[in-house]
Amino acid sequence: MALRVVAGAAGNALLAIDEKITHPSARECTVCGWRGRRFRSFLSGDEVIPHCICPGCGAFDRQRLLVLGVRAELRGRKGNPSVMVGFSLSPALRFLLEHEGLARCFRSDIDAGDPRFAPDFAADLRRTPLRDGIVDWVFCSHVLEHIAELDLCLDEIHRILRSGGIAWLQVPFEAGLAHSRRIPIDPFRAHAHAWQFAPDFSTLLERQGWTVTEVIARDAVSAAERSRFGIDPDERYWLVRKP
Repeated sequence: MALRVVAGAAGNALLAIDEKITHPSARECTVCGWRGRRFRSFLSGDEVIPHCICPGCGAFDRQRLLVLGVRAELRGRKGNPSVMVGFSLSPALRFLLEHEGLARCFRSDIDAGDPRFAPDFAADLRRTPLRDGIVDWVFCSHVLEHIAELDLCLDEIHRILRSGGIAWLQVPFEAGLAHSRRIPIDPFRAHAHAWQFAPDFSTLLERQGWTVTEVIARDAVSAAERSRFGIDPDERYWLVRKP
């Protein structure tokens, strides 16, 4: 793993030099509009994900896929959502939503003082301070896997959504896992997971009256666009619609 991290870091450094010399535009970010030769690799102590981060705004491929989904949804609507809330929403995605001509997207996090997200208000997703049926769109990307009380979170999202509202959900999948499962939270990791999710995640989302749609990149986005926008074909999100 150490060698992979070093190789990834070297590749990222060379990318910056290469971009200054050649200025190619084979890749493009849906969030900020950056164009260049390739995306940067994500590096951590236990994981390396090649060519997934935008050098311009830092958006991951999951965020670029979500942007394509938002644009497709807007094309089929008669009116835009007026109230949007994002739980631990990235600054990059908030920027995109607001520059698509949409209403302000309010960001919430468990800690209002967290400088990474600069949230508008603090909220525990298991019991938010929001009124019933007040939100048009909810964004919740890579948050649910950190909270053991998954059902409470989903019930809360259902409560705050107004009739006709949509929740945009994303979670990571555990490779090779057949069924989703709760796992003990590692007290020594700052962002430890409470869940390992498998392809049965859609069944965990089911609520009376909800319509759950799983959108997978390989089915929703052409191969040419996946290459252009640097999106993994297995990346996905779920649309949950409240009647």
